[in-house]
Amino acid sequence: MEQKTKAGFSLYINSNENFQNAVILQEKKKKYRKVLVIVLAAICILSFFAYRYRTYHHMKVVKSITKDLSDSVQSFAFKSGTICYSEDGVSFLDGNGQKKWNQTYSVKNPMASYCKDYIVIASKNGNEVVLLDDDGHMKQFSVSYPIIDAEVAGQGVIALILQGENANYIELYEAAQKKLVSIKTTADQNGYPMDIDLSSDGENLAVSYLVVDGINTKSRVAFYNFGDEGKEREDQLSAGFDFSDTIIPKVSFMGDSRVCAVGDNKMILFKAGKIPSKKKEVKIEETVKSIDVNEKYIAVIIENQKKSAEDKFEARIFNRSGRKVMSKGFSSEYNKIALGDKELLVTGNYQFSIFNFAGHEMFHKDLKKRIVDISPTGKKRKYLISYENGIELVNLR
Repeated sequence: MEQKTKAGFSLYINSNENFQNAVILQEKKKKYRKVLVIVLAAICILSFFAYRYRTYHHMKVVKSITKDLSDSVQSFAFKSGTICYSEDGVSFLDGNGQKKWNQTYSVKNPMASYCKDYIVIASKNGNEVVLLDDDGHMKQFSVSYPIIDAEVAGQGVIALILQGENANYIELYEAAQKKLVSIKTTADQNGYPMDIDLSSDGENLAVSYLVVDGINTKSRVAFYNFGDEGKEREDQLSAGFDFSDTIIPKVSFMGDSRVCAVGDNKMILFKAGKIPSKKKEVKIEETVKSIDVNEKYIAVIIENQKKSAEDKFEARIFNRSGRKVMSKGFSSEYNKIALGDKELLVTGNYQFSIFNFAGHEMFHKDLKKRIVDISPTGKKRKYLISYENGIELVNLR
């Protein structure tokens, strides 16, 4: 490149050779950029698939926990830890297996539910109800009739289905055990209540009824509103939907605006609120064997009668809109499923598997000790396994 100066101005004159060199250099830079972009994209794609289809081969016992509860310990993930409960009491363990609090009680055949900061533990077919907050403060009371189902809202309101002598009752209690609502239901007028769930604000209740009409049976999903909108309606019933070709054992709120009802051959999604409405119906041709629901996803295990023994069961995951996000066949016998953070735990007596939402089996383990329960801990790759003679915090590697 030649440079000439005149009257304080600089003039640049490119020779033909320098111009060609500049063009070649520019083309090389473009090629380098393209190669760099391709390499970075390949690294991102490989990292994505390595993460999505990662497999763990070992299970390390991080901690063995002394079992203060009875042998029949059940557990579920709660906040950043795990709730363990039995007939004798309840404990909260953090993600490292450290016991943060413990409460004792006597509740036969306990069943549990939770929402935000509250946990309810009730005696199925008994009369005892225990309410706890996330700090372990406990309140306990008894009800007049045997309990069929129990749920809790985010501010501690408890909903119960009670089995009376000639009728059933849906009753709501506040955290101080004061009865707020009592609704009498009969088999002739309403049907037999199978499942209930409360919205987190405690204002809306969904109930699944089994209705027998002569030799015919059908399911009814009823919505009750306990806010200002429901006060003007009889029994505070805001809507009801009948389904003649399915039995619905499970209804669940997914947030305050969406309700999922899963039957033996279909799944129905509703919009809750002042005027509940049916949004979507998903048919399931095979027999539904197990169900689990959280605020974001619905897990359904079906039994494939026509497929090979290797795919005896199929796990399907749906999102809140009813779109299927995962389908995976498996053959292991199981007795419990649980949704984690974009993962599904399938547990049998002596083995368990963990599937991610790509349908990939991240981990499988056969054990010599019988598993009572297994649940996530709130920390990645850490799980709490309850056996008949102890509890272990394990880490997948």
